[in-house]
Amino acid sequence: MKFPYRLFRDFYYPIVPVIVTNKSKSISTSALVDSGASISIFNGSIGKLIGIDVESGEKRIFQGVSARLIGYVHKVRLEIAGIKIECGVVFSNELGTSFNLIGRRGVFDKFLITFNESAKEMLIENA
Repeated sequence: MKFPYRLFRDFYYPIVPVIVTNKSKSISTSALVDSGASISIFNGSIGKLIGIDVESGEKRIFQGVSARLIGYVHKVRLEIAGIKIECGVVFSNELGTSFNLIGRRGVFDKFLITFNESAKEMLIENA
């Protein structure tokens, strides 16, 4: 399935719609597909909306180039490009970006993801 990049603050980004589900509660949101992220990270408010006690998960500390972030891992279902997968996602109230992030662990091995920068589109297929 092809996804056009989305314009945000004068730049184009590979952002896809995502449905995040915990038990019987789901929410539709969007996320940046980030090949540089080792794990998916979503804003803590998403976790709360689907009934997760965010801080009850496995605590992780991430150190990036410009910031430190504390988050908590929870197993949820993500639906991306019509494909449902179960994986660990970090929920954090300290996410300093404007985007939720789809990272590699538990996701990239399930899909064939092609970034086409010149056409400003991304292709996501079942692996």
